[in-house]
Amino acid sequence: MGLGLELTGTNATWVFEDDRIEINYSSGLGHPRLLRKLKHRTIPYRAISRATSAGGDGNPQLTLHLRPGADPLTEVAAGQLSDDSEPHQIELEPNQQELASYYADHINDHCDLNPDSGSPAARFLVEVDQTPRRLKGYDGEATFDGAAVEFQWHPDASKVKHRSPKRRHELTELAGVEWVKPGLTSGHVLLLPRGERSDVPPADDVRALLFGFGFGTTANSLPFAAAVLAAIQQAQPDATALGTSANRLMLPAAPQQTGMSREEILATIRELGQLHADGILTQEEFEQKKRELLDRL
Repeated sequence: MGLGLELTGTNATWVFEDDRIEINYSSGLGHPRLLRKLKHRTIPYRAISRATSAGGDGNPQLTLHLRPGADPLTEVAAGQLSDDSEPHQIELEPNQQELASYYADHINDHCDLNPDSGSPAARFLVEVDQTPRRLKGYDGEATFDGAAVEFQWHPDASKVKHRSPKRRHELTELAGVEWVKPGLTSGHVLLLPRGERSDVPPADDVRALLFGFGFGTTANSLPFAAAVLAAIQQAQPDATALGTSANRLMLPAAPQQTGMSREEILATIRELGQLHADGILTQEEFEQKKRELLDRL
């Protein structure tokens, strides 16, 4: 594939270089706010597991599937994004199905040259913006300065949070970040401590910032969480992005999910079973999460 070859879609433009794909997102108001906020991403070929193309009754789409552990944004999102906000998917015109298939084949040719393309990445391979930033939530505000995350609680925060003397959490104390997509009255970002995870609900957890009521939108909260996660790994050189119990805690945890239907619980168990089959979860971790979910039936 030639250097600098461009593929222009309705939501983004992909530029194919020798060792990477440069993604520039469309900036029009009709496009998802998350992509407009991201503006640009660089995806090295070594971070890609495979590419697929799809058409169906709608516009053809070309999708990059990244290796587990390769991208902090993907890890934090944990499959919660809608298709139109998927940052690694380009939508083409109806007459471009063959073009989508052509590019998918060329991307997969690059992946075939990487013997590790089918394996989880030991470290993040996709860079995210780690500049200091601020995130306003429903019950408080989080500030990330590159070395720690600090919370300031609003009057709506719980008494437990107001009584806590510890509001600054150093990156070296943390194992990961959990992000639950904001809804009308739900969602949160939670800093996961090293060691055992607490069963305290996010409303009372001094490491959690609640979303909802217009606070903590995906466009603002997901890049914030990804920046913190990437910085946590950099602050702990011996840590890996996947394959350790600390980072497996970033998977959706059964006790924190509320209002799940029987079908959602069974679907989650099937997903955990696939992660176990892929070697990402150990037998013990799979059985534990499975029991937690079955207890809710």
